[in-house]
Amino acid sequence: MKLVLHYIILLMSFGFYAQKPVVSLSADTKNVEVGDQITFTVKSNVEGNVEIVFPDEFIEGYGSMNGMEQEMDYNSGTVSTIYYFSKSGVFKENGSYSIYAYVKNRKAIYKSNKLTIKVEKDTQKEQDNGEISSRNLRQAVFGIVQKSKPKIYEGESVVLEAKVYSKLNINMLEAYNSFEVEGSIETKEIDKTSKLLLSRENFKGAQVLTFTYGKQLVFPSSPGKYKIKPFEMTLQYNDGGIFSERISFSSNASSIEVIPLPSGAPNDFIGGVGEFDLTYALNKNKVREADVLVLELTISGAGNLHNTNKPKINLPSGVVIYGDPEVSDEINFGSNGAEGKITYKYNLQFQDSGEKNISAISISYFSPKLKKYITKKGTNLKIEVIPNLNKENQIVLKESDQKQIVESESIPFLTKKDSPSSYGMSSGVFWTSVLSPLFLAFIFGFFYKKNKQKSEIGNLKHSKIKVLNSIQAILRQAEIHCSQTNFQMAFQSLDEALKSLSKLFMTTNESFISKHEVLQILEDHNVNQEVLSKIKSCFIKCEEARYDFDDTSKTIKFEEVVAILKEVLVEINNKK
Repeated sequence: MKLVLHYIILLMSFGFYAQKPVVSLSADTKNVEVGDQITFTVKSNVEGNVEIVFPDEFIEGYGSMNGMEQEMDYNSGTVSTIYYFSKSGVFKENGSYSIYAYVKNRKAIYKSNKLTIKVEKDTQKEQDNGEISSRNLRQAVFGIVQKSKPKIYEGESVVLEAKVYSKLNINMLEAYNSFEVEGSIETKEIDKTSKLLLSRENFKGAQVLTFTYGKQLVFPSSPGKYKIKPFEMTLQYNDGGIFSERISFSSNASSIEVIPLPSGAPNDFIGGVGEFDLTYALNKNKVREADVLVLELTISGAGNLHNTNKPKINLPSGVVIYGDPEVSDEINFGSNGAEGKITYKYNLQFQDSGEKNISAISISYFSPKLKKYITKKGTNLKIEVIPNLNKENQIVLKESDQKQIVESESIPFLTKKDSPSSYGMSSGVFWTSVLSPLFLAFIFGFFYKKNKQKSEIGNLKHSKIKVLNSIQAILRQAEIHCSQTNFQMAFQSLDEALKSLSKLFMTTNESFISKHEVLQILEDHNVNQEVLSKIKSCFIKCEEARYDFDDTSKTIKFEEVVAILKEVLVEINNKK
């Protein structure tokens, strides 16, 4: 009996080792529509690494299943170990596709049978606005990119999040690949939770489980249509068995339409889109001549607050902004966009005495709710400037010069008793007493004028150096933004640097200036046409980059503008 048992085991072992390698590829359906989920399964009696070669038109899901099971052929008495591997996904284009699978181990590579899948167009073509299609109704689980608004204005934000509808009992989220907005955008993640908050909704007359995930705040950079690539997700669910099952799927595609702001923006437009307010005040209303006081100005509200420009301040003669304003912000990103406040502290210096009036400061922004530009304006500011008798720039004669003037002025007048020979017009004392004050006045005037010219030249040089240093600092900041692929801020900085070129020739403290005005100022100061053409080309490249969706192209344009701008700085500096 033992001999027979050993014989049977030997035959079974021989059958196991002598079996022919088999790799079988199958799918749960051979006809599918674009976007419908399909699952491929590879079964093999050969252990090794499994690879299914999918076409480029197939989007693989995150989930995959693999394992092993044993099968016995009772006719032959052989036992086979079967290894299986499953992968799901969707086709994004219609057509006929041939698919193979391979199993590779240390001995050889084994190829599967050819499997042909026919992919047809969706019978109700899915619209890219993210609406639920008839195809979704046939799926056990599907997802859409939910938007707070389908259409927004330039500068406005939109909230995007993944929303999932499920007829299955979801246990947990296993894998998630976020949706992606094509084009130049600024994104802020506003919901970082990893937990699923499931709720039940009545959908098409049936109760389904729903949840949202991965909420983002998006600021598109320019007008146009922005496509949203689908998100991919793998979920674990329970269908009543002992073990949890997995399902992978891709969501619907979607899009955002960004429309340009209406024409006719006011001169004091700060680039704000949302709802904002303006407040400002001085730290004191009385100041001594040549001293400095602080003007604190705050812009508050919600929208694209973080991308707004500094407000324009018109100062009267004799009042200048001392240095750059100190900027601080308290901004939170949420469903309403960038919400909070930005505070500017300006140091104002008063160069002469008297009553000074600062005109009411105003800002304008665009309100998406009202669909028009709104202006917020404050009140005039009055400052009493007290004369400063001990100003450091007051001209004081040397002590020796003062003594000579005093001595010359103390010479007594002629009297009848005075000798003509001593005090007559021909005497040296007379001419000394008359000419000494005139001579000293001439010397004083000459040196005063010369010192004043030197002072003005020195101040002018200091001002130009300050502007050049400022432009270099802006360029450094732009390069940092570019290295972080924040192209919106990078080109915004380049635009600011280009406009700052006009400050090399300006004597006013103009805080807002257009591209046309920059070129006009440079032309008025005899900057040659070659340099002007280079500056124009920089402005054009910056504008083109706003509508360019290719990061590589943006990087090239950025490097070109920086190179040209550095050449322009050298040429203008050498000229001056």
